[in-house]
Parts: sequence; structure tokens; C-alpha cells
Amino acid sequence: MTLSPFALAGNAGLGVPYTTPSPAGVRDVLLDFYLFITDRLRRDVRQMQSRYRGLPFFHLVTDLWTERHGSGSYGSLVLSINLGVTPFAGRHDHENIKTWLLQQLSRFGVRPQDVSSSTTDSGSNVKKALRQLWPRWIPCAAHAIHLAVKSALGATGQMSTAQDSRSGAAASSRQGSRNPAASRLLRRTRKTTAHFHKSPASVAMLNAVPLPGENGARKLLTESPTRWGSTYLSLARLFTLMPRLERRCIERADWEPVRHLIGVLQPSYEASMALQNAFATAAEALQLVCRPQRKMQVPSYPCPIDHTEPLAVGHDAILVFLDADKGGTDVMELDGRLYEHEQVYVTRTRTATSMCSEAGTVVSVLQDELDKRFLNEMDNTKNWLMNDAVLAATLVTPGGGSMLKKVAKRLGQGDATDRARAAVRATTMHFLHDRQAARSRRGKLESEQKRCRTTLIGWDSEESRGTCDDTPGELAMRELDRFLMTVVPGDYDGALGFWAARRDDYTLLHLVACSLLGAPGSSFASERDFSVAGLVLRKDRSTLLAEHVEMHCLVRFNAHLLPSDLSLIPRLFQDESDQRDWAGDSGRSNCWRSRNEN
Repeated sequence: MTLSPFALAGNAGLGVPYTTPSPAGVRDVLLDFYLFITDRLRRDVRQMQSRYRGLPFFHLVTDLWTERHGSGSYGSLVLSINLGVTPFAGRHDHENIKTWLLQQLSRFGVRPQDVSSSTTDSGSNVKKALRQLWPRWIPCAAHAIHLAVKSALGATGQMSTAQDSRSGAAASSRQGSRNPAASRLLRRTRKTTAHFHKSPASVAMLNAVPLPGENGARKLLTESPTRWGSTYLSLARLFTLMPRLERRCIERADWEPVRHLIGVLQPSYEASMALQNAFATAAEALQLVCRPQRKMQVPSYPCPIDHTEPLAVGHDAILVFLDADKGGTDVMELDGRLYEHEQVYVTRTRTATSMCSEAGTVVSVLQDELDKRFLNEMDNTKNWLMNDAVLAATLVTPGGGSMLKKVAKRLGQGDATDRARAAVRATTMHFLHDRQAARSRRGKLESEQKRCRTTLIGWDSEESRGTCDDTPGELAMRELDRFLMTVVPGDYDGALGFWAARRDDYTLLHLVACSLLGAPGSSFASERDFSVAGLVLRKDRSTLLAEHVEMHCLVRFNAHLLPSDLSLIPRLFQDESDQRDWAGDSGRSNCWRSRNEN
């Protein structure tokens, strides 16, 4: 539907005739799919609103993006369901973002009170808009780690300062490079990778150099300033190609800083990759945030040893080596290759290898940056132990209460358990009391008849029942106290599985837990949406209407909702359009209008 028919039409090597559908035909079918999926999503929203009994259960992830080959602006909106990528009009200020968000939510029947928390990057415009709508806001942990690593590697504000000076604006307050040695080293490595990226002849010469253990062709990876972990991946690929590059492109003195940087960047890279798991809860994100922060305080790091031949290449060969070695060699895997490693100490020692200045500065700066972005006692929005959404999700996770105490004790901050309980209690207050709705008309008449034949006020009267019965929120807090006294089961396989298996033991708390556990610690869902939108808006398809891009993305993200028999999807015609309400859906009305005009 989106890419294949047109790509196949231009492929002369198929050997079979193939006729692509007309653009109007593709648009008509796409519109039918779009309307069918939209109706299904609205129905799912209504079902969840009824199931959660008034609790805020949606956790919103959003971001803004500008297409590469044009000036169109789009926004991604992901709840527990994916609402796709939709056009964004106007300036990217917080007022326009708020208006756009509320419009998109209302299209699918999502009420503002259904949203429990939101997760975005730390952009001031998006942050301000989300915190005004929903106070429980979680900064994207992967994005914060990426910014911390960039600062530790010597990123500066020189570009923005130069722009301010040219425009006559006040000088930027961003400080200069805190690691100029690493910045100069990375500048030299980027020149090398850029050279091979632009020169196919140089790549052929590079692959012609014999490399012990492998004969396949490989190329260097270019670093992207906005891609999480790209610096680590670029340096790791550079290290694995060292025998082919040695004494040709990079000086021998640069190899030791490269392997030291690989060692100190690996914890941050692994944390960023783990945060991109779509099923990771906020409690797991808190653990991942604390691990690199703690890792940056160790005295030494494992770094690959500079030698010309890997111990094993490929998954199967690595398993064979590990089986034969029996743990006798200190090894680490880089880019699918196994290398021997050594412990490199941050401070100078007499008997062990000391870390170079570039990597040593990375360690010290990264310590400060992680503390400033995740455990900042001066700014509650940057302190995860003061974030209600994170604390509540952690407390209803098996073992989460003890983890909060350990983390707070190790960091020297106060116990966050009481604040976490208050956050859970604030959520339980939204429970709807369904006793009155459940009583039938006959039950009300029988109760009235009972009052007619007695003058005594009993404990089961309406007055006493209203004053003595516990509310659903109070009952849920009692279940929370009982849950916190339990031990993590030996067969524990994730928080969601735990609550699914024990929903009968905690009839109310399991609803609260499920409404809190969905809070993500990363905005990876929106980044993934924009990757798909970038594939749709290729250079040769940059003239697609914004409404058509919206339809393509929604169908792509929710294709699992389509029936296996596509003939079951109703087709809309002109006489049916008058029976539908198009008032609140400008994107669909524009698509319908363009369909009828064609």
C-alpha cells in the first residue's frame, strides 16, 4: 500500500508484468482503512474508560518533527494505543502544542482526565505545554543520557553563540567545551568516517586490506548528533576496523583514547538501548537511570586491548570460544566480535593501566551531568526521586518499595516511600463509586418498603452506610498495604504479568497498578513514529498531502486491527458521507473531499 507497488513498478528485473494501482485507487482504499481503524480505536477507548472506573489510565508520549525534504511539521501522539503522526500547524509554542494535543485527543474520544502522565524530551515548549495540562511529567531518560554524553564528549554552544552574534541577539548562556581533548579526537575520527562515506573507491580499497578472522566487506559508521548511542557505535566500528586503518588514516596515538572512550561510554549506551524497549515501565527506567550513575563512580572500566585480531567473529563462533575458554579470558563483545579486555583505572596507578585524559574527563563530566539531569535536588522536575509518576509506578511494582529506599539511602536523599504512597492515593481518589449505579429499581423499592415498616435506624440504613462504608480509594490503599508486605515471588516475570495473575487477590489495586505502570521513561515511541513517517515522506514522495501522510502512518501503526478478510471493511460512498459527522475531523474531511473531486 505505502511503498511496495511503486518500488516494484520501477524494478525491471522482476521478469513478470506488474501494473501499479492508480493513485486515486490507493487513496480510496487507504481512506477506507483509515476510517475503519479510527472507529475501532474510538471503541477501544470507550471500553477502557468503562473498565478503569474513572481512573486516569492513559500515559501520553508526544514530540514534534519537521520533514527532511520539505517544510511540513508533524506531531506524534502515542498512548497505550498509537494515534499516529498528524499535521501540526503554526509555531511550536506551548499554546499551539496544547491546542493541538487536546484536538487530537478529542478526535478519538479521550478526555483530559483520562491521562495520568506524559513523557517527552526536555524541550521547554513541549515541557511547558504538558505540565500545564498534566502535572505528572516524566523527562525522556534516553534523551537526557544522550545530552549528558554529548556534554561529556566536548559538545559546545559555539554554533548558537555565533548565530546570536550575527543576528545581534544577546550572547548564549551555554558554556563552552568541558572536554576539548575529546572534542578534537572525535573531530578527527569524523573526518575519517566522512571520507569513506563519500568515496566508494576508498571503501573498496579499505575492504581489500586483509583482516584476520573475516573476509566480509564492512564500512565505517557515521555519527549522528541526534541519534542515541551513535558515537559509541561509530567508535566501536572504528576499533574493529583498526587493522585496516592503522598507519593509513588515523594516527597511532589516537587508538588508545578510542579504546578508552569505548569502555567509559558502554554503560550509557546500554542504558539508552534498554530504555528503547516499548514494554519498559517507569520503575525499570528508574533502575536503568541509577545504573550508569552508579557505574560512573567505579575506579576502573573494562576497555578492549589494542591488538589486530579478534578472538572470535560472529554469534556462533563467539559461543564456541566461550564454551572452550571456560571463563579463563577477560573478553568483551564489540560489533559482533570478541576482544580481550583489561581494567583501565581512572586515576593514575603504578601497577595498572591509567586512563587517558580524554576518557578521564568524560567520566568526571558524566558524573556531574547525570546527577544534574536525574537527581537534581534544586529542580524537582529533574529529580526522579521527586517525580510522582515515577514513584507511584515504582511503588506498585513488586520489590519497588525496597528499591526506592535503597536508592534514596545510597544517594543521601530522604526516603521517597511516603511521597510515592501519596501519589498512589491521589490516583485512587478518582475511583467512581459504582454501588448506586449497580442497584436495580426493584432493590430500591424493597429498601423503601423496609423503611416503611420500621422506625428503628439500623446499621444498614442509607445514612449509616454513607458514613461508615469505605470508599473504593480507601479499600485500594488497604490492598496496597497488604501488597507491600508481600515478598517478590520466585517466578516473578515482570510487573504486568504479576498483576494479571493476582487480579482476584487485589480487586481494586490491580486496576490502580495497571493505570500507573504504563508510564514510560522514554519518548522512544514518538521517535519510532517519525522514522516511519520519514520512510513515507521520501525525497521522491515529498509532495504527498499531509492528510495522506497521516492516513499512511495510522494504518501502518494499527494494521493489527484490520480483519484478515479485507472485504469486511465497509466502503463509503457519496450518499453515506452525509450520514457521518465530519465536524471534528478536518483531516478525514479533506481526504473525503479530495476523493470525491477525483
